[in-house]
Amino acid sequence: MKRLAHTVRSLLSLPWANALVRGLTLFFGVFSGLNVIGTVLGEGFGADLWWIDLGVLPAGMGTILAAGAAGLLVAFAIAPDVSPLRRSVSAIACAALAVVAVLNVIGFYAAWREGSIKPAVPFPFSALIAVVLLAIAAHLWVRGGHKAGTFEHVATVIMALLVALAFPLAQVYFFGTTDYRREADVAVVFGAKVHTDGRLSWSLEERVRTGVDLFENGYVDSLLMSGGVGSNGVDEAEAMKRRAIELGVPAEVILTDSLGVDTDSTARDTVALLGGAGATQVIAVSQFYHLPRIKMAFAALGQQVYTVPAAALVPIGKTPLFVAREIPGFWVYWMRAWWRDVAG
Repeated sequence: MKRLAHTVRSLLSLPWANALVRGLTLFFGVFSGLNVIGTVLGEGFGADLWWIDLGVLPAGMGTILAAGAAGLLVAFAIAPDVSPLRRSVSAIACAALAVVAVLNVIGFYAAWREGSIKPAVPFPFSALIAVVLLAIAAHLWVRGGHKAGTFEHVATVIMALLVALAFPLAQVYFFGTTDYRREADVAVVFGAKVHTDGRLSWSLEERVRTGVDLFENGYVDSLLMSGGVGSNGVDEAEAMKRRAIELGVPAEVILTDSLGVDTDSTARDTVALLGGAGATQVIAVSQFYHLPRIKMAFAALGQQVYTVPAAALVPIGKTPLFVAREIPGFWVYWMRAWWRDVAG
């Protein structure tokens, strides 16, 4: 046991280990701190849900815990030469957040068992968060404060940037691939490329077929096909409607939105067409990599939406490119929502 403790202490004392832990604390401290500001000054911002659901705690306690932990994490990331007292308090705060993350994990498996979610990945993002928080707590407790040189400061910033790049990818592969289908009023199918002859691209074919499946299995009463008019003059929404009719959906239950030229437009048009935010229960259908951004677009309008990833029919070669595109897309949507809520 003593040898194991010595090995752990030795690993935690390496410069790369210090930079990794400080990079993680810098990212999560800043991210959580800004989310707290958005929650306090805005209305219903709630972006902490993207990494930890503090709603399992009594009202207000989650915000206090997040604010305190954010301050301690950022302080350690900037100046790791902390006093024993602050080191202990910081470790306890991380451990408390880890407990909340574990509760999130339990909630994930309970929802899976009940059938309200169908994840493609058999463990939740919350499990990774719990491990990271416990590792940070252990580092603070075992390693203690230390003086950092220029190399470690630079490496810390690089690590934080790498975590910021990886974070949206985690949302894509954990949240985006999870099927949240349930009974709702309408399924909104997001548009994509339609060929000049009216044939749907494979991506769009997958989306339409998934929407049709939701209708045929009784999850929704109607479909809303939303897309723009492509450069070839083809109306995506009308082409999607024709395809759904070919697949057996009655024309009278299909709505169209030919002004859904992008994610924001489709979200705005959906809320307007359905009578305002919260008037109906909505399911959104698109490829898995697109769904986190869709979730944020609807949340910005005050509309709860359940996401369903389009069933893959054939491998699409550009998928890695589309996934990479969602990295800046996620942060643009998050920052825009934060600025709107905080600045009014």
